[in-house]
This record gives sequence, C-alpha cells and structure tokens, in this order.
Amino acid sequence: MNLFFQDTMLRLIASILLAFWGGYLLTNCLIPPLKKAFSEAGFVRANYRGQAIPVGMGVSLWGGLFGTMALLLMVSDVFQLSWLQEKDLLAVLTVSTGFLVVGLLDDLAGNRNTTGLLGHIRRWVREGEVTTGFLKAVFGLLLGFLGAYVSGAQGWRLVLGGLTVALSANSMNLLDLRPGRACKGVFFSLAVVALVSMRGLESPAFWLLLGTTLAYFPDDLRARTMMGDAGSNLLGGGVGMLVVLTCSTTTMAVWLCVLVCLHLYAEKYSISETIERNRILRWLDVWGRQAS
Repeated sequence: MNLFFQDTMLRLIASILLAFWGGYLLTNCLIPPLKKAFSEAGFVRANYRGQAIPVGMGVSLWGGLFGTMALLLMVSDVFQLSWLQEKDLLAVLTVSTGFLVVGLLDDLAGNRNTTGLLGHIRRWVREGEVTTGFLKAVFGLLLGFLGAYVSGAQGWRLVLGGLTVALSANSMNLLDLRPGRACKGVFFSLAVVALVSMRGLESPAFWLLLGTTLAYFPDDLRARTMMGDAGSNLLGGGVGMLVVLTCSTTTMAVWLCVLVCLHLYAEKYSISETIERNRILRWLDVWGRQAS
C-alpha cells in the first residue's frame, strides 16, 4: 500500500510539473513570433497611455494551454491521470477555446462606443442593434452552460455553474484596463481556489492556468502587449471552469454572489477610479509596473 501511494504521488507531481512548465515554456515561446506577426499585420490598438501595441495576444495563452493539454492527454497513460483530471483538462480547453473566439471577435470588430454589459443589452433593446459586446455576452453565457454541462453538473448546480463561468470570464475583462491587472486577478483567484479546494491543487488544469499566466505576465505588466478580450475572457473562463470542477456547490454559490456584486458595482462606478482611491488596492495595482 505504501509503495502504491508513493507511486501515485510521484505520478501526480510529475503531471503537475509537466502542466505548469509546459504551459509556461510554450506560452513564452509563442509570445515573440505572435507579437511580431500581429504588429506587422497592423493588429494593434492604443493602450491607456496612447501607445500602439499588439492586441489579441491572448492567442499566445491559448496556444500554451492547448499545446500542453494535448501533450498531457497523449501521455495520460504514463501518468495514469484519473478521469476527473482528464475531464478538468477537457472542460477548461472547451471553454477557453470558445472564449478565445468570442473575445477575438470583439478585439477585431468591437464597438468601443458602448461599454458595460447592461450598455450592450440596452442598445439591443432600445435600438435593435446587435453589438459584438452583446454577441460576446450571449455566447459567453452559452459557453458557461456548456462548460458546466461538460463538468457533469445537473439541476441547480448546472445553473450556478453556467453563470459562474460566464461572469468569471467577464470579470477578468472588467479588470483588463491597466497593465498586469487581469493577470493579478487570475493569481488572486487561483490562490482562493487553492485555499478552498484541495481538489483544485491536485488538478493539472490549475497548474496549467498558473504557468501560462505567469509566462504572459511580464509582457502584460510592461505594456508590451495587450491580451485583449481574447485573453481576459479565456483566463477568466478557465478560472470559472476550475471553480465549477473542483469546488463545492456552496463555495460556487458564494463565488457567484461576489461576481454579481462586482458586475453591479462596475455598471455604476469605475473600477479603475475605485482602485486609485484605495491605498492598498492602488499599491497592489501598480506593483511591478513602476519598475517596468
């Protein structure tokens, strides 16, 4: 029994290391060529400082996720991944790919005159205009329910899960207004998952999300690239999916309540201004950016 336990633990640690370092190294390798390709193609946008930088670089995050997941699943017999671990990877990959597509749509052809989730809905109701933001909201909700369904959720857990994934994706989009802020949001969210769910720490999907985000963090922090909606929705959706997969229904309900409060607050107040007014939040926000 002791030898069996040790062997199981060694295989789990090996799969976690492969997930983390695979995501980190592959994402790192993809950033330079994609940055050059996007710049040469004119796929750039002015950031909050007015500097034109490549946008839609969330593609590099997806490449790191997809490539590493494919490798993990191909060698799953070697590491003897459980069905739960394989399901985690497949579910996160499903929602991440979907959010990449809808995010890129907004990055490529998004209307910046309308902001906020309710703003896009009002424009559709009052003017009958379907904005890319409205399409992103609709497809994001559908992706949330698809991810929850793939996780095996049923009944109320399916409803809670679908909303959790969709609002988690959009919450990172709300944060992605300053360099490094969305990545820090992912780090904080993963830390919370680690505290409330031991299953989360045992999931290769957790370490894969952490590795890819860490790889992208320096470029994002120094405002060299812009992940765009493609990246922020992808990361947020992945984190939300991880919550659905590894946390209890009670924890997921609390998570969802926090997300609803964040969205309601963002519709009325500016998150950036709120951060600027709070000394602790401002310090966390500018940490690392000052030295860039």
